Amino acid sequence: MIHEDVTFPVDGLALRGRLFRPDDSAGTRLPVVIIQSGLGGPAESLYGIAQGFTDAGLACLLYDHRCTGYSEGEPRQLFDPWQQCRDLRHVVTHLTVRDDVDADRITLWGISIGGANSLFTAATDRRIRAVVAVIPPVSGWSARQLQPAGTLAELEALIPADRQAQLRGEPAATIRLHGKPAPGDPVMFSDEEGLEFVENMIHDQPSFRNAITVSTLDHLFEMEVRAYAERITAPTLMVLAAQDTVAPVEEAREMYGRIPEPKELIEYPGQHYEILSHHFPEIIARTAGWLAGTVSR
Repeated sequence: MIHEDVTFPVDGLALRGRLFRPDDSAGTRLPVVIIQSGLGGPAESLYGIAQGFTDAGLACLLYDHRCTGYSEGEPRQLFDPWQQCRDLRHVVTHLTVRDDVDADRITLWGISIGGANSLFTAATDRRIRAVVAVIPPVSGWSARQLQPAGTLAELEALIPADRQAQLRGEPAATIRLHGKPAPGDPVMFSDEEGLEFVENMIHDQPSFRNAITVSTLDHLFEMEVRAYAERITAPTLMVLAAQDTVAPVEEAREMYGRIPEPKELIEYPGQHYEILSHHFPEIIARTAGWLAGTVSR
């Protein structure tokens, strides 16, 4: 495959990423899949999966959200899902005016929070031809329950304190995204399976920072993608972990049940990160094939 580094101006900021294409596609308008990574995962951490999509005949775009990775925006390490979805719709617009993209065959593929972003954007933007959501957390309210009661109380107390601090002109406060919690040093994710996956997949990427702003928590907790299920009209493929408690599988199944046809559900045994550690290449191949087949109809 061949690639091109791309920059999309959005709200005065530069969103930077990379567009991959099959190496024999010169002069062809291709269907494209826009990849959305999990929370804290920079675009370059998923460059390696692009081959699976270009082998299926799709162009493949990955880019960093505002305030993260190689893209512009302040404060750094702010992850705001609703804003990311608005930006994603601007990126879709940029793709529609390219000579090498088929504007009628723009698709989305997201993992974890990226899957939630993809579902919400498909619900609100009729230009999306098909959508794949892999282990998506569909409720911000449930995200609060990832933490023990004491840790949750500690995290929630940080949110208004950070708002006041920023009002005084102080830098946005941050917490660690992954790691082992310590007294007075909370962390968003601390499960062993997740730590292993992140170490193998993300930590060696130059653009990765093991931090999120405290305000990210506020934005995560307010997101309720499942409320938009009935508005999704694009063909939908949902890939779930049958024992997922990080992105509670019962809620994803319930949302899936309310998404209109055509749709398809695939489940793998195991926990959230477990199915990625054991089945990621297969998931890429199956979902890329599904997207290619869907846009060819």
